[in-house]
Amino acid sequence: MLSNFVVIPVVLVMIIAVYTDLRSRLIYDWLTLPGIAYFLIYHAFAHTDQWTTYGLGVILIGGITLLMAVVSNGQLGGGDIKLFTLVGAAVGWEAGLYILCFTYLLAGLIVIPIWLAAKVSGRQAAGREIPLAPFIAGGTSLLLMAVAFI
Repeated sequence: MLSNFVVIPVVLVMIIAVYTDLRSRLIYDWLTLPGIAYFLIYHAFAHTDQWTTYGLGVILIGGITLLMAVVSNGQLGGGDIKLFTLVGAAVGWEAGLYILCFTYLLAGLIVIPIWLAAKVSGRQAAGREIPLAPFIAGGTSLLLMAVAFI
């Protein structure tokens, strides 16, 4: 069970990240970097026996996302990488992997039909870049709801 010291800050960060990503296609460092530090410090004191889980969340989730950005030639932005890293710090590496999967499943469910419709109609999509923060927030919300009902 996740504590309110994790859930409330994660929800607030996601709300701000979605807003800024939709508005200006940016997820700011002033939001993500202190958030990563907060979660690591919180878990160092609250879960001393499991702190490595959260430290590995930063390394593994952030590393996977960074690798995806490199492989995709920068199609994934630095703000998205840091937002995923924050998620890893907040929920740990195992739950972070679930969030990573949920995020890309949600993105695929939304973006692929839009892309197909644009291809069939012969029109160019209204913008080639899709903000990822709403999908990261959606994947995180799915995990938080699943944990709440377990």
